[in-house]
Amino acid sequence: MLTVRAARLDDLGVIVKLERYCFPPEVAFGRQRWHYLLSHAKGRTLLLHDDREQLMGYLCLLEHKGWDRLVIQTLAIHWRVRRQGWARRLLEQVIAHGREQGWGAVRLEVADGNEEALPLYRRLGFRAQQRLPDYYGRGQHAHRLVLALREPAASVRARKAV
Repeated sequence: MLTVRAARLDDLGVIVKLERYCFPPEVAFGRQRWHYLLSHAKGRTLLLHDDREQLMGYLCLLEHKGWDRLVIQTLAIHWRVRRQGWARRLLEQVIAHGREQGWGAVRLEVADGNEEALPLYRRLGFRAQQRLPDYYGRGQHAHRLVLALREPAASVRARKAV
């Protein structure tokens, strides 16, 4: 059975290890970036552990009040537990939290070639907002996806006028 809990600074080593396992060096966040995300950044990181307390996945989320958005910095699931719905569960937890807290949207970037993640994001309601050429390096394009958590004010006003 897998469990989810909030990350702590003392999780830094195992997070960096899984990051390096899941992502190529040119894309993976380094130890300094993770230290910042866990100790100073406004947001939270959710960890997915197995019954032996081994890290099987994580989702790092930042709050951006100026954009009224939650920004998913990174999401990784160990190959041993992929295709079991854990990424979806972590994302659904973030979406529910965002709605409860009154955030306007959730944003993330995803590589065009990420054939596993793209269908999942679309099923959850994320929509492409912007194409990002060479985002992950030369010839490695991505898209910025956004999931609106509430209707834009103009839509709400128009409905009330009817």
